Amino acid sequence: MADDYYDVWLDVVGRTSRPRFRALLLDRAGVSLDPVLAQYLVTIDLRGPIGVLELAELLEQNHPKASRSLARLERMGLIRRAAAAHDRRIKTAAVTPEGHRVVEAINQGRRRLLDEALAGWSERDRAELARLTRRFSDSILTLMESVDPAPGQASSAS
Repeated sequence: MADDYYDVWLDVVGRTSRPRFRALLLDRAGVSLDPVLAQYLVTIDLRGPIGVLELAELLEQNHPKASRSLARLERMGLIRRAAAAHDRRIKTAAVTPEGHRVVEAINQGRRRLLDEALAGWSERDRAELARLTRRFSDSILTLMESVDPAPGQASSAS
């Protein structure tokens, strides 16, 4: 029984990390965008304005790949680059209104995909899944922050 959730977790993480899943999500969103660029765009929408080094680190990519991806998104009119307010030597990326519309479509695609996956589930089962998944997610966050505190937080070991 103890390994049941471990196996399910590996399945979920593995399946949702695959290019096929990202392609399915973008299909449900009605968005024609390279899945890697979509990941960059969504992250910039959540964290922007953001510098290329920070973005590369967040997405576990190297600097040149992140720079190329930002250039492609900028040419598509989905992001704009500007000097950072705190340091004019650093260029940051932020989504444009068109980029935000694409992110909103992706968010709606996620909802459609989730609704499809949970079709036939009772409201009680959906609520229980949400409650337990939130509890699990919060426990994972607590573990992560005990090792690597979020910016502005001190480690409990300090």
